Order: sequence, then C-alpha cells, then structure tokens
Amino acid sequence: MADDARTYLQQRFTQDAQQLRERVAQLRAGHALPGPDAATSDAMATACDTVVAMLEALPAHDEVEMLIRDLLALVPVLERHAQNAKQPPVRAVYTGAATRVREVTSAEQRALQADDSDEDHAT
Repeated sequence: MADDARTYLQQRFTQDAQQLRERVAQLRAGHALPGPDAATSDAMATACDTVVAMLEALPAHDEVEMLIRDLLALVPVLERHAQNAKQPPVRAVYTGAATRVREVTSAEQRALQADDSDEDHAT
C-alpha cells in the first residue's frame, strides 16, 4: 500500500512523457496539431522524465506516513524547477507535479485518518 501513491504518480508522469513524445513524432512527421511545437513538447516530456526520476529516487517505505513525508519533501524541489523553467509549458509540468503530489498526499492522509477513526470505533 505504501508505494501506491508513488506508483500512481510515476505512472502518470511516465504516460504524460510518452504522450508528449508521440506528439513530437507526429509534429515532426508534418502533422499540424494545436498546442505547443515539437521542441516545447519535447522539453515538457523531459520535464516529466525528471519528475519520474525524482519519484524513483525516493526510498521505499512500509509505512504510508514515511512515504507521505518524502513525497511532500518533493514539493519545494518541484516548485524550484518551475521557477527556473524558461518556457511556461515546462513550468506548468513542474507546477502540475507539485499539485498532484499535494493532492495524492492529501488523499493518503485522509485515508490514514479514516483508518485510524475506524480502528478507534472498533475498540
């Protein structure tokens, strides 16, 4: 259970990178698509890869609380990446990652509190 939040985030940003790279291939093949150009889409995919690498670098934990702590520690790092990004779409990748981490950890914290509450009522 402790790896579910991290696994979800890894899969999400891995899929985003794959979709962006598919977009790059289509744009380079001459297909006109709305949205960012090939170079920007490629930079966004690289940003997604960076997010995945950060998530993969987190230590494995058996306790959800420890995973939540480590995930939340990524938020300021992601925000610094966003501040340093020169392209707004790349900045959005990092800002979005920070938002997703907050959402996922919040959901995990609520689940822990519900589990604790259920245990308190069972005794």
